[in-house]
Amino acid sequence: MKDGESMAICSLAESMVMNGFTVDILSLNTKKHKFTGSVDKEKFSYYNAISMVDINTSINLYSFITNLFSAVPYQICRFVNVSFKSTLIDCLYNYKYDYIILETIYLTPYIAVIKKYSRAKIILRTHNLEYEIWDRLYEGSKMGLQKFLYKVLSYQIYLYESKHLREIDFLIAISQREFYQFNQFYPEIKGMVMPITRNSKLVEVPIENQNKDISLYFMGSLDWKPNQEGLLWFLNHIWPMVHSNFPDLTFHVAGRNMPDDIKQMKIPGVVMVGEVEDAAQFVKQHDICIVPLLSGSGMRVKIIEAMAIGKVVITTTIGLEGIVATNGYDVFIADTPNQFLEQILNLIIIKNRIRQIGLNAQETIKINFDSKMMGNKLITFLNNSNN
Repeated sequence: MKDGESMAICSLAESMVMNGFTVDILSLNTKKHKFTGSVDKEKFSYYNAISMVDINTSINLYSFITNLFSAVPYQICRFVNVSFKSTLIDCLYNYKYDYIILETIYLTPYIAVIKKYSRAKIILRTHNLEYEIWDRLYEGSKMGLQKFLYKVLSYQIYLYESKHLREIDFLIAISQREFYQFNQFYPEIKGMVMPITRNSKLVEVPIENQNKDISLYFMGSLDWKPNQEGLLWFLNHIWPMVHSNFPDLTFHVAGRNMPDDIKQMKIPGVVMVGEVEDAAQFVKQHDICIVPLLSGSGMRVKIIEAMAIGKVVITTTIGLEGIVATNGYDVFIADTPNQFLEQILNLIIIKNRIRQIGLNAQETIKINFDSKMMGNKLITFLNNSNN
């Protein structure tokens, strides 16, 4: 469970189990994020049964080009798999489910199979507006072939998302903003907002260490374009200003699948860590979480995780989308290089703010993102909707 999407899926399962549901999971085991070895059943004890099907979602140039003229976007086609379909049918034959949750729009090609072999209600749980990610990449790219392709992909996924909402029974959106926009596609849709949750019993009080030097960190999957884009923007346009003011300050960059051109960058004060085995331990070692997103959509799990551990988060307006937080109280918002510099300098100069903002962040998580509470809201919604 090393990326935001996995954490989001597990948090939903945990929320439901806390409220009396039994949950099975059938997962696509992609080549890109390959899981090998045995499943730690104690760690994932909230799952009744776990099944995985290997799939290769690597980009194929021929398929990509032919799908530019298809009604089904290439992003979606990569997740269609015969073995997964067969395993899904077996599950539907062997178990009588009340609800089947499709995590993200990428699993909607299997709706027809579910309806054929099951009477379960179909819930689509969205982690973001997929078309918006591609549209923002289009807006941020320079003129040329790449910009054209981003626009085509954005339009294709826009049409696909709006159409397939009509095939589900319920929608769980990750934030109010996303739910509102999906509601524009399909005003009659039944749904609710359920953010990524956190078991409040696991929230730790941050330890104050007066002798420790302050450090900054970034952590995120670096095979995701918006993360690459934001990190490079911070490294090229913000970090040089920060480093010139505080030459002893360090910035630690961790993430899965870090591209070689980023890994090999030699920047004073920047430590390219790469993938870390224990993400929680890495986060605890540092003080200020930098989330410089310029594009993307949905809700950032790494911000929820950082706030729950009591870390100060500095992010953009886009980065904070979907998260109930207040600039200057439990997070900081910065949308320009100068704003990032100002927020970092203020925290370094007034060190006691770091602990107080961290404590405020933890309280925000407990009030708004508690797993059991949100799971109860979901079950209440489903019971009322079925009456």
